[in-house]
Amino acid sequence: MQMEEATRSQKAWEAKGSPPCEHPRKVKEYFAGSPTGDLICTTGGEDFPQS
Repeated sequence: MQMEEATRSQKAWEAKGSPPCEHPRKVKEYFAGSPTGDLICTTGGEDFPQS
């Protein structure tokens, strides 16, 4: 998922009142086509930094 998509997902989730999310699916985050090393929840757009 591109970083811009994640930001849109986060804003949409916040607009819904930020309900609890169990993060059923996480995918790799990309910025300008390059992986950032982080994972993103496809439901609410939450970022999960990887060490």
